[in-house]
Amino acid sequence: MNMNVMFMVITIHINMINTQTWLEKFYELNSDVISVTETKKLKEYKNDLFKDIIPALDRRDVLYYNRLSDEQKKEISIWTLTRWMSSTSKNASEQLFIVNKVVNMSSKFLNKHKELQWMLLALTGSGVPVHHPWIAPPRGIKKNRLEEEILTHYPHLKDDELELLLNLNSKENLEAFFKDNGYDEKTINDLLKL
Repeated sequence: MNMNVMFMVITIHINMINTQTWLEKFYELNSDVISVTETKKLKEYKNDLFKDIIPALDRRDVLYYNRLSDEQKKEISIWTLTRWMSSTSKNASEQLFIVNKVVNMSSKFLNKHKELQWMLLALTGSGVPVHHPWIAPPRGIKKNRLEEEILTHYPHLKDDELELLLNLNSKENLEAFFKDNGYDEKTINDLLKL
């Protein structure tokens, strides 16, 4: 072994011993401080997304969710699984269409029924395991207050549909819509100024 390499190894070893000794003395003097190793425990997941969960959805296993323990069920995020399932390496546009029709259209009404959402998501599986690339959610799209108010009544509208709705309706139609939905005059005027 080269002398320089041996010197570096010994120096590193001594520094490690000094650091460990310093930490031990620090914790002895400050017993109320929680050690870093105690606070930074990595979360252990009960479910393996790529070995168990997504393949179960691909196989259309609608009863898989029932077989999970309560801890495993808590880890299931239907929103995340929907993002994964809405894209495949084969027939991507068909898969997106199916997930939108079967899962997304009813997600507003079924958000408290995770098991039923699982079953619907499992219906969108291909029957055999396939690769699902991640589709990141869009970022930074700001909507004005008028658009946000319309979306509270029609949350399923896509951006282009919302734009079309606003272009096709006159100011009077929008005013009548807001009056019918119980908005006061001041709020309606503020919204229609946008």
